[in-house]
Amino acid sequence: MTEENKKKCIQAIMIIVAAGLNVWGLLTLAQTTGVNVGLTYISNIPNLIARYVIVVITMAAGIMLMSAAAGTFKGKVKNVFSIAVCTYSTILTIPLFLAFILCIPIAAGSTFPAFIDEMVRDICYSFQDIFGKGWLQYLIYALGTIMGAIFLAVPILSTYFTVKDIDLIALIKSKLGKKSDNTDDKAA
Repeated sequence: MTEENKKKCIQAIMIIVAAGLNVWGLLTLAQTTGVNVGLTYISNIPNLIARYVIVVITMAAGIMLMSAAAGTFKGKVKNVFSIAVCTYSTILTIPLFLAFILCIPIAAGSTFPAFIDEMVRDICYSFQDIFGKGWLQYLIYALGTIMGAIFLAVPILSTYFTVKDIDLIALIKSKLGKKSDNTDDKAA
């Protein structure tokens, strides 16, 4: 088998596994939100947060693997594939980010329009079942908000560096090397 064929085989495996994880994650999300797609094991998990943890882990693994697969291509295919994965990731992450933000006022007693209030209130109550109604729940909401922001920022920045063909690790190493050289000059 030639190197080119090995590369294509690895790309195909990465894409198939990533697509499988994404489909499983989306089906798990649908089952978690009340749409019966036949994944009854999810519905049997008593705490809503535990169900969402499965969704987040599955989707994150699928998205990261798909993003890595996109990075193995060249030129326009690499750019379009990377942008598509980033867009998909962003669309899925915005509700997670907003849910954590909205849990803070809902836990404090605020209400929102029914379709938002019902969903987020269920999440908030599930967190309260685990962490209680004290300060710890607010810490979790703050950390979740930070996690959501990271889940939004990293793919967007990664895609930017991919499309602009910037090797971030080499850039950081070069900047650290320059700082080290400047520090040595000042010390002498």
